[in-house]
Amino acid sequence: MERVEFDEVFRTYYKPLYFFARQFLTDSDECHDIVQNAFEEVLGNLVSIQRTTVRQYLYISVRNACIDFIRHQGAHQTYIDFVKAMNDVYYNPDDALFLREREQQIEEVLARLPQPTRDIFIACYVDRKRYKEVASKMNVSVTVVKNHIMKALKMIRGLNLKI
Repeated sequence: MERVEFDEVFRTYYKPLYFFARQFLTDSDECHDIVQNAFEEVLGNLVSIQRTTVRQYLYISVRNACIDFIRHQGAHQTYIDFVKAMNDVYYNPDDALFLREREQQIEEVLARLPQPTRDIFIACYVDRKRYKEVASKMNVSVTVVKNHIMKALKMIRGLNLKI
């Protein structure tokens, strides 16, 4: 097939192929994209495609692309459903109030801790620093850091939190 014939084929079959794709898909833009891709394939293979078979080639190409799109959408929706299900395990909107109350209790406990116990506890448990690093920064021994941590944990346990 030659370039002149391609232009004629394009004008003849573009609209019918678009409406053919619309039988499969509801997304107008996706239908246009699929039909354009089919014509790009034909344009790229002008030498090997015969004029007598181009119509069948285009319709088969559009049909297969629509089916692939539908499959992809199904897989995509399955993935979305999976992610939602996994996140529901970790976050339930009904638990939001409970989580906020828990945060408030923890903030109150931290506010009750005396200095430097509060700073050491926050550095180790909130900022995730090693005892040695905290000791070096505060110019105290690791044993002092451990003692403050034990003091803080004892105070926290004694408060009988609802967490």
